[in-house]
Amino acid sequence: MNAKKITLILIPINIILAFLVYNSIDSEIEFNQQAKERIAENVQKLKDLRTLQIAFKRENDVFADNFTSLLDFIQNDSTTIIKSVGETPDSLINGLQITDAQALEMGLISRDTFYVSAKESVFNEDYLSSRDNNYPFDINQLSLIPNTNTEYNISADVIEKGKVSVQVFEISAAYRDVFLGLDAENKKYDLNSLLKVGSMTEASLNGNWGE
Repeated sequence: MNAKKITLILIPINIILAFLVYNSIDSEIEFNQQAKERIAENVQKLKDLRTLQIAFKRENDVFADNFTSLLDFIQNDSTTIIKSVGETPDSLINGLQITDAQALEMGLISRDTFYVSAKESVFNEDYLSSRDNNYPFDINQLSLIPNTNTEYNISADVIEKGKVSVQVFEISAAYRDVFLGLDAENKKYDLNSLLKVGSMTEASLNGNWGE
């Protein structure tokens, strides 16, 4: 076979190979863009859930270990707001610096307790304006991993840290679920690893996305 015939055969092969390489690179770029978007959406949702868990603990002294309790709280329960009137004096009274409790007992300050629906107080206007509203807030979808019908994993417990009992919680999603519907196999992500907020082994409210 002469060089001319070999060249004629190689031209379409090279075109096909070039197309496959380009398509592979283009596919990788598209996946990375989609993955970044999916992660950002889940991060915002995990932040919302963290805010809700903190409010739940403030009212119940424990974190919720299931979404039934957590969502019932935000839909049907209320939060306590204590309004103080007056200030504890900085100056000494009878030679002593008094505490807030003493000032309250002496009538120098007063406190009124109000109850506001959890939905209005936890996810109030200030909070909603501070979140990433590229991902609209939907309280009815709060427990679901975006783009799936699967709930996040949720756990809560008490652990010992330095001989002190500490309340902990963790809410997470496997990357396999975060990327559901995308061509995520053989990419840079371990699909069995977790995107999560909180920890079941450390007293942490942080997310593992690098905040």
